[in-house]
Amino acid sequence: MRPRPSTKPLHRRPGPRPLANLIRMMSILGITVAGWLSRAPAAPSSTGEAEIYRLIREPSAEDWRALDRFNGAVTRRQFEDSLGRVFDPWSGLRAYLRINDEGVSIYAEPGFRGPPLVTVRFARARWTSTRSLQASWRPPIGAPGRPLAGLRIAIEPADIGGAWATMEDRSAEFPGYGRIQEGDLNVVVGRILRTKLEALGAEVFLVRDTTEPILPIARQHLLTVVERILRDRPDSLPEALRVRFVDHVPRTPGALRASAGILLTKTLETRARAALVRREFRPDLTIVLQHDATPDSSQGKLARTNRNIFFVDGAYLPSELRDPEQRMRLLTKVFENVAPLEKAVALSIAERFRQVTGYPPVLYGNSATTRVVEKGNLYVVARNLDFNREHDGPVVVTEPYFMNQAETLARLLAGDYAGVRIIAGHPFKSIFREYADCVVDGILGARDAFNRGRRGASAMRGPRR
Repeated sequence: MRPRPSTKPLHRRPGPRPLANLIRMMSILGITVAGWLSRAPAAPSSTGEAEIYRLIREPSAEDWRALDRFNGAVTRRQFEDSLGRVFDPWSGLRAYLRINDEGVSIYAEPGFRGPPLVTVRFARARWTSTRSLQASWRPPIGAPGRPLAGLRIAIEPADIGGAWATMEDRSAEFPGYGRIQEGDLNVVVGRILRTKLEALGAEVFLVRDTTEPILPIARQHLLTVVERILRDRPDSLPEALRVRFVDHVPRTPGALRASAGILLTKTLETRARAALVRREFRPDLTIVLQHDATPDSSQGKLARTNRNIFFVDGAYLPSELRDPEQRMRLLTKVFENVAPLEKAVALSIAERFRQVTGYPPVLYGNSATTRVVEKGNLYVVARNLDFNREHDGPVVVTEPYFMNQAETLARLLAGDYAGVRIIAGHPFKSIFREYADCVVDGILGARDAFNRGRRGASAMRGPRR
């Protein structure tokens, strides 16, 4: 019998507040940035709205049929094991799947009503594919003096920062210290990490290098376009987004603007970044950079302790799997067989952070939203987060340090620097370089896992949307 979500209290992941509370808070504050943007002239609806609809539409029949590119990619045992242990521990997807020894048929509705959207054939034996091994094989990574040569890594500095930090609920003022904006911190680490990985021979794609959205719509029109869709055409949204951003939101201008801001900074921006990587760079690994904090950090309160946590994709809730988009993303991840590499890289990075910082893990464990991926190791858990779901291929989300712990806060506000400085009475290297070094060392420690997985997964990835 599969475990059900735990009802025991646990350390909440610091992050966005419950949507209704966040919208209420932002609508009261008026969201300064959103107000500034909303005063700009309205964009021509065709250009901006067409781009947004492209990002939010549900998977088409063609998208589902395209999953047949994974014919022969995994065995039945691999498929069912990956579902049960990592991606679907509460069996929310099973009602949409008909599985036999030949393959899996995927249906639009639970109960196998109507013809399947697609049937994907299983491989006959472990590591055996109906595809040509010659076509999908890639040489091992590494060369003399360049240990990561041949490895393609996308770096995703999460959030946006800058003028958008308040809208995305990633900005906090700490009395006596200063203001911290997570999106700004993430991009600093991203730049340093890119330089270090390239020096080791890796080919690197930094998804963003500024504190601006990458959405291809003029900055002054972004919020206006999203707000207009929510106000005038809510029925055009997929059901999952309509329920979240429209149905339970008060029909007031402030609440509507707050809801539009969250949809823009969380959902649309994340999908736009994933689409950019999909078009321009097929990585062997995507590293999503974040910084952690305790739940009361948004009120400027300090934490007494420091902890680290790292995420791989998985633990999709049954309620989340009612959304066709999330079912599509889950199945893509399972067919790509990302779980073994994600686990190996995440554990290696987590161990390096443990050695350097000494911090204990955030205590998620097997919770209502997470699953442990390595027995006895609480540093790495599977969780269905936007960034690791939307990006193709293996994705590891790194979320070390509590930003609102006094020593860490002082180090972050000191900025990046060479050498060592005395901070809070102790000598420290730049926390941004420490972060990047731990990620690099973790990737180096997982090189064998990359070489074991060189056959197939990236070659079988196909563009979608």
